[in-house]
Amino acid sequence: MQSRRTTFLAIGLPVLVALVYVVAVFKPWAKPAQPPKPLTAEESAAMWEECKALFGQARYEEALTDALRLHETYPGNHIYIEMVADIYDHLGRYPEEAEYWEKYFDRAPNPVTACPQIGQAYWKQGKEKEAISAFERCLARDPENSDSIFFLAHALELSGQTERAGELYQRGVKIAPEYTDLQLGLARIYLRQDKASQARDLALKALKKSPENVDALLVAGLVFSRQGDLAIAKQYLEQGSKLADGYLDFHFVLARIAEEENNFPEALRQYDRILKDQPDNQTVRSKRDALAGNH
Repeated sequence: MQSRRTTFLAIGLPVLVALVYVVAVFKPWAKPAQPPKPLTAEESAAMWEECKALFGQARYEEALTDALRLHETYPGNHIYIEMVADIYDHLGRYPEEAEYWEKYFDRAPNPVTACPQIGQAYWKQGKEKEAISAFERCLARDPENSDSIFFLAHALELSGQTERAGELYQRGVKIAPEYTDLQLGLARIYLRQDKASQARDLALKALKKSPENVDALLVAGLVFSRQGDLAIAKQYLEQGSKLADGYLDFHFVLARIAEEENNFPEALRQYDRILKDQPDNQTVRSKRDALAGNH
């Protein structure tokens, strides 16, 4: 017959082990963590000045500690929410940035001041749908805001919704005829629609206002290339590549023109320039290798 002591050990030891675990992990005698002491008005003002100074010195992690503390104390203050969002942007923490721009959009007296950052925070995460939705909300708040029109139109253009993008670019150009980015966006849509003459007029208008605008130089190069004026196209493209050598679209188009002109050494040079920045670009590498093999 099993002794009472043996029975007790068989039953009681697991219970005792479980009890020790509960005590060790949960420490029932320990006092719960106390919330931080509320900041006085003087402490808040001093912390805000420190936060702004740290931000200005690019000491973002330290600035974030202050900004979050201020937001915790004054959760409805949109100024502190904006600072937290800006810091997260500088830290590259885009999910948190988007979260705080959403808070700002809900609580700020003028939510449009969260635009276009709220949409850009989603775009940087690759959340195209959420970005477009955010840009749409921005535009709904102020339908005549040319910046909101541009950012929504550009996002739609990049996502392949060119018809709707074109409509918005046209609307924006009517509201702000001198807004260069709207002009160039519409010019790109015209190019896709084989309306080269309209695209050329807009590109040249933009260049007249800003001769070193690389986006305008690229569009002009594309337009004249499309129309068969390769010499003029190259002038615009080469000027743009000198101003922004890392803007690889210039090199793509210059390589294509060089191939059309049977200038294979120049085409290889342009492809090599692209591969310098994009060594894993298999499309360009295949073109380059095929060209080198045949010539």
